[in-house]
Amino acid sequence: QLLHPTFFTRLPRVPTRIMNPADDPAELFVCGRLCLLGEHSDWAGGFRSAARPDTVHVGRCVVVGTNDGLRARVSTSSGSDMCVAMTSTDDAGAKRSRVFDLYDDEALLRAARGGADAHDDGSGTFWRYVAGTLHHLIVSSPHADAIAAALATKCVAIDNYETTLPMKKGLSSSAAACVLVVRAMSTACGLGLSAEEEMEAAYLGERVTPSKCGRMDQACAFGPGRLTLLTFDGETVDVKPLQKVGGDGVHVVVADLGAGKDTVRILDDLQRAYPTPRSDADRELHALLGENNSAVVDAAIVAIESGDAPGLGFVYQMAQRGFDEIAGVACPSQLGERGSPKLHEVLRCEKLKRAACGGKGVGSQGDGSVQFVCDGATRAAEVRAILKEEFGLADAMTIVIPPSTSA
Repeated sequence: QLLHPTFFTRLPRVPTRIMNPADDPAELFVCGRLCLLGEHSDWAGGFRSAARPDTVHVGRCVVVGTNDGLRARVSTSSGSDMCVAMTSTDDAGAKRSRVFDLYDDEALLRAARGGADAHDDGSGTFWRYVAGTLHHLIVSSPHADAIAAALATKCVAIDNYETTLPMKKGLSSSAAACVLVVRAMSTACGLGLSAEEEMEAAYLGERVTPSKCGRMDQACAFGPGRLTLLTFDGETVDVKPLQKVGGDGVHVVVADLGAGKDTVRILDDLQRAYPTPRSDADRELHALLGENNSAVVDAAIVAIESGDAPGLGFVYQMAQRGFDEIAGVACPSQLGERGSPKLHEVLRCEKLKRAACGGKGVGSQGDGSVQFVCDGATRAAEVRAILKEEFGLADAMTIVIPPSTSA
C-alpha cells in the first residue's frame, strides 16, 4: 500500500460541530489540479476491476494543486429545512444562484443528468456537478443520515463569491466544484471529513452526472502546491506524497489556450478500447496509458527528485509525442496535430522551445491548456512573456513546487 495516513492528518480538517444560524460564515478554498504526467491513466486503471489484471495495467499519475481555485463562504439559516441555496461566480465574474430541495432526490438526479431540472442558465454543466454531488451525499453516502439530522431545521447557504480557476481547461474545475460542495456540507453538518473522504465523495458525486471522469481530478482536495503520486488499481486509489524535490524546485507555466475542446468526446473515443482491446490500435492505447505511462511517470519522478528541469522537460516532450501518435488516432477530432491545432501551434514555437525545457497538453489534452517546464523563475517569466506577445495568452500562471529541505 502506498497510502500514508499521516499525509491527510497534516491537512486542515473542518470542524466536527454542526453549524448554527448564529455562527459566522466559514471560509472555504478549493484549488484546481494540474496533472503533470499520466493523464487518462486514472480511468484506464479503473477498468482493472472489470477485466483480468493482465488485460489492463495500473494507472499512475503525478499531480499538483494549483494556487487558483474557488473561494466560498458557507453558513446555515433557519426557517426552512433540507435545502441548499448556492450562489456561483464563474471565472469571468458572472454570478448565478439556485436552490436545491434535498427532500426531492429525483429532481436532483434529473438536474445532475441534464433533464428537465437541469436549469440551463448559461452556466453550462456547473449545476449538474452540484446536483450530482448533493444527490450522492443524501442518497448513497455513509453520511446521509447525519446530513438529514443536521439539516432537520436548517438550510445550507454556499456563496462561491470568487473563482480564479479557468473553467474547462484541464485544471479540474468540475471536480473542484464537487469538492467545494462536499466540503461545504461537511462544514455545515459537522461531518469532519478528511481530504481522502472528500475526494471519494466528490468523485462519486461527479459520476452521478454524465461525466466519465476518473479519480485523478478530485486530488484538488489535497490543497495547493501538494505534489502527489496517485496509483489506480480498479476501485483502489493509492496516494503517495512526493516529498523530495531537488534543485530550485519545479516551475511549471500553465496557459489557457483560449480555444476549446470536447472532454466528453475525448473520453468516449478513448474508452471504446476498454476494458478488452479488440484491435492493434486498442492495444497500442492500452500500452500508452499502461506500461509506457508507468515508465514515463518513473522518469519524471527521478527528474523531479534530482532537480533536473531539462530532464523533466524531455519527459514532457516524449509523453506528448506518444500521446499524439496513439491517442490522436483514437480521437482525431480532438487530439493530435489535427484535433488540437492551437496546442501544437504553441508547442512548435521556436522562442518557447528555447525558453522552456519542454511542453505538453493539460488534463484530457486537446485545445484546452498548455504547460511548460521551466528552469527556474526567470525562465518561467520569459515563457509567460512569450505566450502573451506571440499568442495573446495574457493570463498564464506559474505553479511552483518548492524544493524540499532534504533534497
